[in-house]
This record gives sequence, C-alpha cells and structure tokens, in this order.
Amino acid sequence: MNRLLFSCMSSRYGLTIHTIHKQSLYLISSINRSASTTSLIFCRNYASAPRPKLSEVTNTDEWIANSTSTVKSNEKLKRSFIDLASSTSTTNTTTSTASQPFCDPPIKADDVETKHTFKETEQEVAILPTDLNKNAHVSIRQLCDYYTRLSKKNLTILVATTAAYGFVVAPLPVNIPLLACVTLGTVLTSASANTINQLMEIPYDAQMKRTRNRVLVLGQMSYRHAIGFATVTLISGVTLLTLGCNTLTGLLGLSNFLLYTSVYTPMKRKHIINTWLGSIVGAIPPVMGWTACTGSIDSGALLLAFLLYAWQFPHFNSLSWNIRREYDRAGYKMMCVSHERLCLATSLRYSIMILLSCSFIAPAIDMTTWLFALDTLPVNGYLIYLSYKFYRQRDAQSSRKLFRYSLIHLPLLFTLMVIHRQVKSQTHPSSPSRNELIPVPM
Repeated sequence: MNRLLFSCMSSRYGLTIHTIHKQSLYLISSINRSASTTSLIFCRNYASAPRPKLSEVTNTDEWIANSTSTVKSNEKLKRSFIDLASSTSTTNTTTSTASQPFCDPPIKADDVETKHTFKETEQEVAILPTDLNKNAHVSIRQLCDYYTRLSKKNLTILVATTAAYGFVVAPLPVNIPLLACVTLGTVLTSASANTINQLMEIPYDAQMKRTRNRVLVLGQMSYRHAIGFATVTLISGVTLLTLGCNTLTGLLGLSNFLLYTSVYTPMKRKHIINTWLGSIVGAIPPVMGWTACTGSIDSGALLLAFLLYAWQFPHFNSLSWNIRREYDRAGYKMMCVSHERLCLATSLRYSIMILLSCSFIAPAIDMTTWLFALDTLPVNGYLIYLSYKFYRQRDAQSSRKLFRYSLIHLPLLFTLMVIHRQVKSQTHPSSPSRNELIPVPM
C-alpha cells in the first residue's frame, strides 16, 4: 500500500498515474490547467490507499492485488516510473474510470470542471474530488448500509445505550416517550459526529487495515453526500434532544459533537492527550440521559460520567495495543505508540478507580443501595485482574482478553446499577431528602 504516487492531471486529457517503490514516500502532484499556466507542485510524504471504481468495489485486498500486478512485472525498472493505468492515454478524451485503478477516487476524462479539494497535513497531501460519478445508481438497501457504516454502527449503538442507561438509572420513574427521544437524539448526533470524523481522516484511514474498507475510503459515497447526511442528522438530533427532552440535554449533545469533531479528532495527530479528551466525549452521553430524566446535573450524573470516563481507558488501551504499528504508520499520536508504559498503567489505575467508585461513592450518595457495592465486587475485581495481566505481560493475548471483557463489563455494571437504584416518590426533580428515596425491590 505504501508506494510513491506521481499524478499528472491536465485539463481535458484524463489522468495518468505512475508508481515506484521507495523507502521514503513522496507525492508529487502536478496540475496543468492550460499550456500557458504554470504547474502547481506539492511534495509531501504520502501513503494512502486510493479508491477504485464505485461499481467494482468488493474488497480492498482484491483491487490492491490486481493493481500491483503491473508493478511486480516491472520490478527491474527500479528508478523508472511505472504506468499502472497502461490502458489510459493522455491524448484520448474518452478515457473511462475503469482504466484508472489508482485514482483517488476515479475521475472521468470529460469531467473538466471537477473541483478538487487539497487536504494537506505535515505528512500527507491527497487530491480529493468533491463528488463522484453523478450517474451512479445506488439501491436503497446499499444506501442504508452506507449510512450505517458512516455512522460507525457499533460505536453509535454503544453511545446510545449508555445514554439510555443514564436515563433509567436516574432517580425518577421511567418515562417511555422521553427515553425514546433521548435515545434517538443521541443516535442521530453520534451518527453526525462519526461521519465528520471519517471525512476528516480519509487519507489516514486508508493506511490502516482496520479502517481501509470504510465508505469514504473506498469512494462508495461522495463527500457532498456525506456532508449532507452529517448536517441532517446533527440538526435532527439536537432538535429532538432540545424539544423532546429539554434545553440542557440539547446543549450537551451539541457540545459533545463539537468536542469530538473540533477538538478530539484533530488532536489525535498532535498529542497523546487525545485519549483523555476522547474519554470526556464518551462520558457525556449517560449525563444526557440523566438530564433528560431529571432536568439537572447532580452528583449521580457526575458519578455516571466518571464511570464511563474511567472505563474507556482499559477498553481503548487494550484495543489500540495490537494495532499500535498501524497507528504509528498513519501518524496518530497514541499512548500505545509513544508511551507504552503509561498506556499499561492507566488501564490498571482506572480499573481500580471504577471498583472504588462502585463500592463506596455510589451507595454513599444514595444513588444505589449498599448491595450494589457487594454485587459489583466480582465484576470489577475481574476487570482489575485482566488489567494487571495486561500491565505485566504486555502481549496481544492479554490485551485481547481485556478488550473483550470490557465489552461485557459495562452492560453488567449498568444493569446492576439499575437493579439497585433508588427512585424518588415524586415525578419531578426537586431537592430530595434521604427519606424520599425508596429502594427498588430486586
């Protein structure tokens, strides 16, 4: 996937792409608008897997293997440019996108007026057309699949579930319409944030095995379409949270969107503090559920936020450990890349904090009964045990076990919290006394 790309685009004459294997990777893009116009040249490190034709996308490995076959047959030309688009002629105005296997994404020769967006960082420059083939037809089923992948379906479900748990754990009777509003509003807001995140990281996602099959990396959806989807879901989500729940919940949803897209996502390429910022992003959804139910932020909401904040360290650190080389190659600043010992230590440290919070703080603030402290001991104890093994062994097996258990640990913890929660006798938030709290029978 890492190879030097040399792209020459000239008005009305299609695109020819050459590649050469070198240890230092550079991209030289030259765009000539006319014979009298000087060329604009950019030289930067570049290692991005470009996108094939929309109708031919099946699997990334297939088109990468097919496209590199020409390179293998010409390995003797070590310092020569090899034309991978051999069937493309710069003098043929009828060149089709099928003859451009390494176009990013495919560009029609007759699309003279196509605008291009230059996305530049310290390491990469990618020339990305702002729209794909407008004549391409996509079925409703495919479109829904693209939307779910843009939304990062599994992550969005997790975020919405924590918001629903925050609503149910709150010390008031459950209101089903309100619960539906906060859950659906969180889904829409999360989908919008994840779409913007993918739009900002296309060149970097293409370099990682875990993310190289995403919709925008493969060119299965235009950037304008993705931006439109993100805009509609954001407006719908924030509106639903504001009008269906309350203003505070809507503000929290909008703030979380801005924090994720404007602070956390850019910081991933600048400093390892992005992990702490990302944990704050993950800690807000349960607070949104709590405020949707009670209309205020109190000690119970803050405890929920801290539990989600702390849980994300053993969860994400164990996930990133086995793909830290990919993060390094893509230029992400992660603890697992530059501060391995800190990555291991924070996982163990925050696992211990989760146990202490559940065993002492939750019952002390009358959020749960004291039986909650007893029931969560084995659940949190095993998390600490796996975090300690991860800290000592530092291998793929221990990190994988910790990651898998973290996916079970969170719903177990919240389910026990729902079982042992205490509810108020009234239906509206006020200043409750200790006598107004009623333990929920098991």
